[in-house]
Amino acid sequence: MFVKSLSRKRATGAVALAVAAAGLVLAVAPAAQAVPGDCTVSSGSGTLSSLCSSGTGLHRIHVVLNPLDPRLPQRIVLGDWAPVGQASVVSNPWGAGYVANVWVDRTD
Repeated sequence: MFVKSLSRKRATGAVALAVAAAGLVLAVAPAAQAVPGDCTVSSGSGTLSSLCSSGTGLHRIHVVLNPLDPRLPQRIVLGDWAPVGQASVVSNPWGAGYVANVWVDRTD
């Protein structure tokens, strides 16, 4: 009788330990993040910017500028990574006529 009681206590303890460990893993799991969405690109006086209004990740503006001298290669300009709700801004000293392409890089 004593052996059965001891075995049950060990089994119960092992199950309790497993449940506690599983709870700990769930408690420290990172929150799910979503890629930013609803992103817009705008231009101002000598700048280009991106702004995303949904999601929880980061975004940055990515601009390809044509050179002043057509014999030179295009120039890539990247904004700083910014959280949703904040703008990522780059300088465009050459003006809108030199923008070859622009898009928003996004990550979760």
